This record gives sequence, structure tokens and C-alpha cells, in this order.
Amino acid sequence: MSVKNEINSINLWLKKNTSIDEQILSIKKFETGQSNPTFLLKSDNKSYVLRSKPLGNLLRGAHRIDREYKVMSALSNSKIPTPKMYGYCSDADIIGSEFYVMEFINGAHEFDPDLSNYTSEQRDKIYKHKIKILAELVKLDLKKIGLENFGKPNAYLERQIKLWIKQYRDSETKHIKSMEYLIETIPKYIPTEIDNLKPCLLHGDFRLDNMILEKNKSIPRIIGLLDWELSTLSPPFIDLSYWALMLKFEKTWPIGGLSNFNNQNIYSGIPTEEEILESYLNLTSFDKPKYWKFLLAFNCFRFAGILQGIAKRVIDGNNSGENAYEVGEQAEPVADLGSELLKEYL
Repeated sequence: MSVKNEINSINLWLKKNTSIDEQILSIKKFETGQSNPTFLLKSDNKSYVLRSKPLGNLLRGAHRIDREYKVMSALSNSKIPTPKMYGYCSDADIIGSEFYVMEFINGAHEFDPDLSNYTSEQRDKIYKHKIKILAELVKLDLKKIGLENFGKPNAYLERQIKLWIKQYRDSETKHIKSMEYLIETIPKYIPTEIDNLKPCLLHGDFRLDNMILEKNKSIPRIIGLLDWELSTLSPPFIDLSYWALMLKFEKTWPIGGLSNFNNQNIYSGIPTEEEILESYLNLTSFDKPKYWKFLLAFNCFRFAGILQGIAKRVIDGNNSGENAYEVGEQAEPVADLGSELLKEYL
């Protein structure tokens, strides 16, 4: 489909199915993001975002943009900062795949967790706001916002481990020794006591680069939490341990963290893993889980599976991000880290 015909199809659909009555004049793909292609739509006066499924053969159950649309719609009046949803299209004939249209949030999109262009006070406030958002996810009344059946509340870890073993096998491109260790070992040590905690809404990919920060403010807030593709219901601590894990990633990795980072005064304000956990416990009144390192290892295993899917899509030719090859190659060092963490837990 030509760009002109694609824009015409989008305009016809928007007019019939949404409150948008402006004519879209241009469409441009964002080069960031590794999963679902995302586009900037522009009219004369306003911008919107269109997010779609990738084309080609996809792993079963992956790229659930319908779930993204559902959860962000449900959160529209909550304390979780999400963009306004305009409409979801399940008809792949309109532009070639399913898609939804949402508000464009004009803010700062940061990728480096060191936030080197921010002051110590700003970094402190941003990190504290991230913790507060996770605490608010725990406090949501799922029934009130219509998400009480958004996922199965019990045996989350067991089901996720089975799922990501399958997803990994379906996208495997080479032998990774540490991943084989995780696949063999991690199902044997699942902490069943985590199921005693009341389930909460899980974002599933809670990283700085999935957030939009307020621009040109002395104390910037997080004004948009995006990319809810992996959202579901889970016990608490899953999103938190995933985010804390990011701090252990090497700064030089394509999706980098703060490991071996020289935390000089210029970068003060960034909390440690222990401080992040303590702040979360204070806000939620939970006790510190004895299985914390297991959760870190689990999230390594899960994230390595996600990265391996990106590596497979590079080979298949339907990757989304411009640095997809480098990101896919990160599966092995993430699995290596997970193997080390699991051995520490055991």
C-alpha cells in the first residue's frame, strides 16, 4: 500500500470510528522500539500516535496490541500516567495489520538510566516518581476499572516460565549455555509463597525508555507510561525486580544500565537497588521478600527470551527498531547475568 493510500485509509477509519475529525496529512515511523511498529500521525494542528502489529510470521500470543489498548483505556482516570486512547482497529485490511490510535505526548524520551542531562535533584524526583507509580499499580481497584479478569491471578511465575521457555525455543537461533541452565534450573525453585500476595496490575516492561518525561520543568514528572504489550495480573514485586535488574545491566549494552558505572557526584540522586526496594516497601507496607534474588534471575530469564525474539525477527526481516541486531545479541549476556543471580539465590 502506498503512503498516500495508507493515509486515506487511516482518515476514513478515524472519521468513522473515533472522535478525531481532523485530516491526517503525514505518517512517519518512530525508529525507537523493538516490538510493535509505532508511527507519528500529523494533521495541521495536532499529532497522534498509531501503533500496530508487525507484519510477517509472529510468535503465537506475542504483540498483543489489543491488550495495550484495553489496559491504557482502563487507566484513563487513574493515577497511572497514560496517553488518551482514541480507537482500536482489529481489521487488518485497513493498513495491513491491527492497530490503535492514541494521544501524542510531547515530552522528553530518555534512554540512559544515568540521566546525565539532569540535576541530582531532578534524578532523585524522577526515580522516586517511578517507585510511586509502581506502588499505585498495587493500590488499583482492578474490579472498579474492569481489569479483574485481565490475567490469571495464581501461579504467575510457573505459567510465565513455561511460556518463555516455549517462546525462547520457538525463536532460538544459537546455543546459549547460561540460558540452558536457567531453563533447566529455574522451574525447580519457584517460590510458591509469592502467590499468597494479592495480585496487582503488571506493566511488564517497566523501563525508563518506556516513559515520557515532562519537558522544560525544574522538577520533571513522568507524564506517560507506554508499551503495555506484556501487561497482565501478577503478584507484586515483578515490575519492581525487573526495574532493579536494569541497574545491573552494563552501561555499554544496547539496553544499558548502571553496572560498573562510576557514580560520581555529578550523577548523584540515583538510588541503589536497596534504596529502591526500601522505598517501595514503605509505600506498600509489604515485607521484604526472601526470594528477591530469584525474581531478579527470573526477570533475566524472561528478558533474555524477549531479546531472543528480537534476534529471530532480525533474521526473519520483520524487526522494528533500527538497532535490533545489537539488541537481539544482548540475550546471551542477560542470560549470563540471570545464571549468576540464580546461583547466588541457591
